Amino acid sequence: MLSYLRDLAANRKFTGAVLVVRRGQVLVRFAAGEADAENHIPNRPDTVFRVASVTKQFTAMLVLKLRDRGLLRLDDPICPYLIPVYIKTCPTAWRPITIREILTHTSGIPDIQGLPGFFSKLSQPTTTQELIQRFVNLPLDFKPGTSWKYSSSGYILAGAIIQSVTHKPYGTVLHEEITGPLNLRHTGYSRGNPPPGYAKGYLTLGSPAPPINGSQAFSATGIYSTVDDLVRWDRSLGAYLVAPPATVKEAWTPQAPCPPNGCLNLPSSAYAFGWLVDRLNGHRLRYHPGLLQGYAASNMYLPDDDIAVVVLSNVEDTDTNGIARHLATLALES
Repeated sequence: MLSYLRDLAANRKFTGAVLVVRRGQVLVRFAAGEADAENHIPNRPDTVFRVASVTKQFTAMLVLKLRDRGLLRLDDPICPYLIPVYIKTCPTAWRPITIREILTHTSGIPDIQGLPGFFSKLSQPTTTQELIQRFVNLPLDFKPGTSWKYSSSGYILAGAIIQSVTHKPYGTVLHEEITGPLNLRHTGYSRGNPPPGYAKGYLTLGSPAPPINGSQAFSATGIYSTVDDLVRWDRSLGAYLVAPPATVKEAWTPQAPCPPNGCLNLPSSAYAFGWLVDRLNGHRLRYHPGLLQGYAASNMYLPDDDIAVVVLSNVEDTDTNGIARHLATLALES
């Protein structure tokens, strides 16, 4: 693994941090390239990165935990939770949409990241209400529950619902329910920037990406973390330290079949709650990619083998999913 990663770094194909752990044993912990090229600050194994859409598995688990507490039901319509704080009235097309559908990308609500101006606004502070206004009146891509299409918009609505039922900010709920109890000291959500020293984002090697304001990414793509914290998150799920076995099993259970070419054009048969469902050499694999201006991420977990593979990069065009898959294959073979 180490020679593979060193070779990638030497050929300028990997900048970032990697951790592979099998049943508690560290197989490789590695970092390469610069966290801040301008100031020549290197990436280290404990560098903080934006994890982009890996955020979704945290948001989905928060919803499941609030469901367990009786604060909501997965098949409730979303609109009553959003009115009047986030939207004034419910669009007719949204009335049948359920919480389950926004978490599994089966709602038909267009993806905010595909809308004109999304990336140009990324560096500006915003509010959850303003984010929702951008897509609340758009026609749906399909009738709710009839198809699958990736949509960060659904996860923004999930964050609003989390705030609605707890009467607390998303970042506070994340800390109280997950990062605090699990002692994920370098994982969180900030409406601005991650803590000082985080890896700056690059579109390609040497080409800085415009900054991201956390409020624009919110509960869809806004979490920052380290490879160590994400491995602890994966293994804590597997050990049922995050939620009871039935809830963790549900989080990893297929909810919607993927398109023929896989969800997000990645090897996968179905989408669960913030996790892609796949098998690797016959072993159950649950994972999620992350891609946002300046960052690429992949978080993979093989629950039956207790193998966690986390690859975080601050160079957007890095093949984090391909690298993670290769490392997971090596972890199974060794």
